[in-house]
Amino acid sequence: MTGLNSEEIVNQVRAAVDLVDVVSEYVQLRKSGRAYLGLCPFHSEKSPSFNVNADRQFFHCFGCGAGGDIFSFMMKIEQLTFPEALQKLADRAGIIIPQQQKEESPKHSAKQLMYEAHQLVAKLYHYVLMHTPYGTEARRYLEKRGMSVQTIEEFQIGFAPDSWDFLTQWLKKRQFSQELMVEAGLLVKSEHGRIFDRFRGRVMFPIHNSQGEVIGFGGRSLDGAHPKYLNSPETPLFNKSATIFNLHRARAVMRRRKQAILFEGYVDVISASQAGFGQGIATLGTAITEQQARLIRKNVEQVIICYDGDTAGQEATSKAIQLLQETGCTIRIAPLPAGMDPDDYIRKYGAESFSQQVLLRAMPVTAFRLQHLRSKHVLQDKADQARYVQEALRIITQLNSPIERDLYERQLAEEFSLSLDALKLEAKRVYKEQKSNAQRDKVTPGWNNSINNGKFALAKSLAPAYETAERKLLYYMMHKREIADRVMQECKADFQIDEHSALAAYLYAYYAEGFAEDPGQFIHYMQEENLKQLASGLAMMECKEDVSDTEIGDYIRQVNNYPLRAELDRLREEQRTLNLQATTADDEDTRKQLEIQAAVVGMKILELENALKEG
Repeated sequence: MTGLNSEEIVNQVRAAVDLVDVVSEYVQLRKSGRAYLGLCPFHSEKSPSFNVNADRQFFHCFGCGAGGDIFSFMMKIEQLTFPEALQKLADRAGIIIPQQQKEESPKHSAKQLMYEAHQLVAKLYHYVLMHTPYGTEARRYLEKRGMSVQTIEEFQIGFAPDSWDFLTQWLKKRQFSQELMVEAGLLVKSEHGRIFDRFRGRVMFPIHNSQGEVIGFGGRSLDGAHPKYLNSPETPLFNKSATIFNLHRARAVMRRRKQAILFEGYVDVISASQAGFGQGIATLGTAITEQQARLIRKNVEQVIICYDGDTAGQEATSKAIQLLQETGCTIRIAPLPAGMDPDDYIRKYGAESFSQQVLLRAMPVTAFRLQHLRSKHVLQDKADQARYVQEALRIITQLNSPIERDLYERQLAEEFSLSLDALKLEAKRVYKEQKSNAQRDKVTPGWNNSINNGKFALAKSLAPAYETAERKLLYYMMHKREIADRVMQECKADFQIDEHSALAAYLYAYYAEGFAEDPGQFIHYMQEENLKQLASGLAMMECKEDVSDTEIGDYIRQVNNYPLRAELDRLREEQRTLNLQATTADDEDTRKQLEIQAAVVGMKILELENALKEG
């Protein structure tokens, strides 16, 4: 290979960057035997089936089949080409790729220019805020909001001057294509073809991807101009539904504290961080999405939702609960006084009160739902109260824990002076009604991970003997060259599964070129992503290390004998057909001819059976 794909550079980068470290920035991993285990970032699952082999530097998901080496991971997780993934990992390792080797595609160059422009623009806006007269009013605004200089520096907050072409001219002087900057979301093109600044007269909050690269901005108006907050549009870099504000900073604290605090806005996150709560993250001005919920779950299990105390905030909390629970998160809801947001509370009452009176008083989901339900009822008369109790029981009966159900039922009975026995009887009726409705509407969901109540294991156990033998041989061939040499010499037939046959051919070529016994290096050696995924899955199989020569011989015999067994099955079926036709033949000559043909086939069957016994 030449240029950016040079083997020397690729191997240098591969050796310098640890796959576990890279994956850990996207997935919460835990040690499990010799591997690391976590929730797959490439499909939705509640039980972890994503494995990373630290010794061999490859990964595999037993749920969706994704697998490969560190370059495969970066390409898939960040939607990069191979040159882009190599460049990103080289930058991480501090390895400089010579300019003459950067044979980039136009698409790659455009995306890189967008990244470069965003980094530079973030620095420009920050400089304008901190060191020019244009930023004076914005600095005063941030000071009033209680933001320290240190916080402003940490979050790289900036200011976009109230000008139509301040950024347009600045980018033009640096020879950035204006059309490309429009596509990147930094500039806007009018219907008449005029290009101008997207953000004007706004405090600028850089939005980063999970790797800490600036991919967009959120701008807050100073003069109350509508909209109060303006985000970058959807671009090749920025997908609002899949981006979480401050995740790249908060990730380490989230994992250390085993908790995330989910806010509604940038300022809430920044205010909480300044107060010492570094595990704060936020969605980007919209309700949480399924993608964001999965991303949070891959990093932490417990989430405290701390949305505004108004009605809209409570409604948003209810929606967030549902999506986060579907991913397997444990949720608590932090209460705020009506009309207050977290930033207001922290500035008014301080960090200690926020910790003691808000976070430590975070309530379970059921308590929140009952509180939220109560806010919708007036409860002026017995009829209102009865309706409330009925709806409350629908919430309580969904709890799995009988102790929790009993606790809430007792609270409900005490509050409305009801007989506990009568209330429990009604709860049973409500439960049966819900169960009946659920069964009537039930649709069998598709399973989405390797465990799935044993379905994956069952599928594996039903694999034919020759397929199991091929998989076992490939596993040992990847780990021991001598076994690969033996298989090449003794296997009279190709592997029956095309992908297995292709892997074997790659292994023969790999060892012929003098490469070492290293599954991770072999996975990188291959070009086809589907074969990389297959190889990573095979290399992750649970096989004993010291396999005997006899076992390898048995597997080879299974492979060699399969064509004979397949032919034997075909001949037996042919013989049955001939015998059946003979019994129903219309004339004697035809019957005798069919019986002779059946006898000839029988002789072939006998020969094959003897051959299999001898083999």
